[in-house]
Amino acid sequence: MMRKRDQQSQELNEFASFLDAPGLSPRQHTEDAVMRLARVGQKTSARAAVTKFLAIQVSSGLLTLAACPQFGIGTGDHNSALHALHAHVHPALYYLSCGVLFVLFGALLSGLAANRRELKAIGRGKYLFFGSYSLCAYLALLLLGTESFLLLSVFWILGGVAAHLVGFGLGRRLKALRI
Repeated sequence: MMRKRDQQSQELNEFASFLDAPGLSPRQHTEDAVMRLARVGQKTSARAAVTKFLAIQVSSGLLTLAACPQFGIGTGDHNSALHALHAHVHPALYYLSCGVLFVLFGALLSGLAANRRELKAIGRGKYLFFGSYSLCAYLALLLLGTESFLLLSVFWILGGVAAHLVGFGLGRRLKALRI
């Protein structure tokens, strides 16, 4: 125990003498190189942020398919509540709500998982990501699924984009509140 204290005391003394030493600074070239490396290390690429958000969105979308079928894909095919909702709600509103349900959870999680550097890297491109993801998810479900009413299913895309805007913003706000 005494040896550990002596070592800590010696390290503290060495650090204090380092701080008290006359100003030794590196050459300007070295200083610039170190600063450049520090800036690069703190930047998050937009590609990395989009990849992270896309992974979250796809995995949450696959989870959503377990409860709510989309275009005939998923395990919740024989859910009587969904069938009743489909029968009594206008088809445009039904497809809009399906798009919201499919995308909202992933958007919320993406907003919670996003850090400032990722948000800065993506910038205004997040709106392009929201629209592109909703369109690509819709096309993938359309290609893999059986039932589709093209004109009405455009509302699915609108629901997906709306869910992105609301869910991502809500996730960011919840993270800011540190809930």
